[in-house]
Amino acid sequence: MGIEASYQRILPEEFEKLHSDPVYASVYFGDDLETDEEIHAYFEALRSSDRYLDSDKHWRSLYFLLTGDFPNDSKTTENTLLHKVFMGGAATPWEATYGMVRYLTVNEVKEIAEALNQVPEDNFKSRLDTLLGSQESKIYMEPHFLELHNQLVKFFNVAAQNGDIVLLSFD
Repeated sequence: MGIEASYQRILPEEFEKLHSDPVYASVYFGDDLETDEEIHAYFEALRSSDRYLDSDKHWRSLYFLLTGDFPNDSKTTENTLLHKVFMGGAATPWEATYGMVRYLTVNEVKEIAEALNQVPEDNFKSRLDTLLGSQESKIYMEPHFLELHNQLVKFFNVAAQNGDIVLLSFD
C-alpha cells in the first residue's frame, strides 16, 4: 500500500457549513463511523460520486508526468500551478491519514484547470516513456496513466465551471 491522493469538489456554501458546524463536518468526513460495513459503505458512496476523484497511489508518477519533476525533489518548483494540483491549497482543521485535508479556492481551481489544459500532450507522452521505460511496463501502465490524467483534467474543468472548492486529502 502507498499514500493515495483524493479530491472532492464541494460548493463554497457547503465548505462554509463544514467550518461552522463541527457535527456536520464530523459526519461529512466519516469520523462517526465505527463498523467495517459503515466505513465500506461510506467509501463506496464517495467513489461512486462524480464529485470525488481518487488518483490512487500513482499520484507521484502523475505529478512527474505533468511537471517533469517528482514531489519534494530538490529541483521541484513549488510555486507552479501544476505543483498545486497535488501539494497546494491551505490546510483545513480536518485530519486526513497523512496531514490535514487541504483546500483549493474557487480561483485556484480555475487557474489549475487552465494550467492542466495547457500541458502539451507531447510533453506528457515523452515523460510517460521516461517513467515507464520497458515495453512491458508501458503496455500495462500507459492506459492507466492516460485515463488518470484525463479524469484529473475533467475533474478540475468541471470544478472550475461549477465554481467549486476542491478538497485534497492524502490517505
